[in-house]
Amino acid sequence: MKSFSIINYKPEYQQDYKLLSLEWLNENNLYEDADGLMLDFPKREVLNKGGFIFLAKVNEQITGTVTLLPTDNNTYEILKLGVNKNYQRIGIGRSLVEYCIDEAKKMDAKKIILETSSKLENAIRLYSKLGFKKTTLQNTKFELSDIKMELLLH
Repeated sequence: MKSFSIINYKPEYQQDYKLLSLEWLNENNLYEDADGLMLDFPKREVLNKGGFIFLAKVNEQITGTVTLLPTDNNTYEILKLGVNKNYQRIGIGRSLVEYCIDEAKKMDAKKIILETSSKLENAIRLYSKLGFKKTTLQNTKFELSDIKMELLLH
């Protein structure tokens, strides 16, 4: 098993962040304009809004990414979970989501939400294993999302 670390986003990793996300979005025909804004302008769309981008790193290569964005004082949203195909099945995706859960708890969040697509069966399985439950999807930012899940933290 390859070892990896989780680090905070820095501007020099913007292309890695974008390419990792585009890989799975394009492969599943899920890319839309709202994705482009976040991937092209992570500082404006995530960091300046109190959000975080975490990256998985194997040696010097960025191999995974996830975004954690506040939606209100008590809720955070997980977005853009992606792992390079060559590094899947070694726990990177799970570790990134668990890292987000731990960070949200440190910020005293009450719940974490996410929107996904029924096309992403592996991601849905991962979220379910970590305790996320399906809930009603409404007011979605992403037209191609058809599933909403949440994890209650308290």
